[in-house]
Amino acid sequence: MGAGGKTSALRILAGELTAAGARVIVATTTAMLLRELAAVGPLVMADSDAVLVAGLSEALDRGRVAGAARAPGADGKVVGLPPATIDRLWESDLADYVIVEADGSRGMPLKAFGPHEPQVPGATSTIIVVAGLDAIGKPLTPAHVHRAYLLAAELEVPLGGEVTPRTFVSALREQVRGLRQGWPAARIVALLNKADGDDEEALGLGVAGELLASASDTDRPPLAADRTCPDALILASLRRGYFARVPAAGGDRW
Repeated sequence: MGAGGKTSALRILAGELTAAGARVIVATTTAMLLRELAAVGPLVMADSDAVLVAGLSEALDRGRVAGAARAPGADGKVVGLPPATIDRLWESDLADYVIVEADGSRGMPLKAFGPHEPQVPGATSTIIVVAGLDAIGKPLTPAHVHRAYLLAAELEVPLGGEVTPRTFVSALREQVRGLRQGWPAARIVALLNKADGDDEEALGLGVAGELLASASDTDRPPLAADRTCPDALILASLRRGYFARVPAAGGDRW
């Protein structure tokens, strides 16, 4: 969830898991381009959960990955599955992994969660928050940040002001805080995308250091140490296939 590369990250993760021999279902609880979901593998769409499970079982018998949605939607997108349906798919034991795109950002690198977001299934064990480093230096406006008005209000910063590294970190901390409240048992990973060159990588490392700063406190249980700090952080360039895990000062939380 989040912004700045969710679908690309989902596709790469599904490919790596299936290459390792796992059976994978890919789905969305919101709206996703049909062509992008179908590119992952055979796409099964059904209004009935029972029909959906039967179709996915058949698709996974033929291959290791399949997509799932309710029906074709508007603007070339699919209608996503309710979180409860995703939970039932997991309980059906059809796949080793179920990967879900749980909110949208209209292609922008940074966002604020709306009141109905994210739509995360209850059985979720790991939540990946994605954000694009190219938001830094841009104005905090709807042209560059999804729900810019909401984010400005949440962070008490001026609408239209520059998205500084501190603003970027604060936005991610606000997302992590909300996720901790809604899904306290889930591990939360921050993926900072668009470290596409040396300058961007250096910027990403600085942002990562600030985001993980409080993780150095190892005297308290992980979730109590800082409820706005992710459990792990990945610096990435999805465009060039680069991924680097950034260790916290006090060691990773998992």
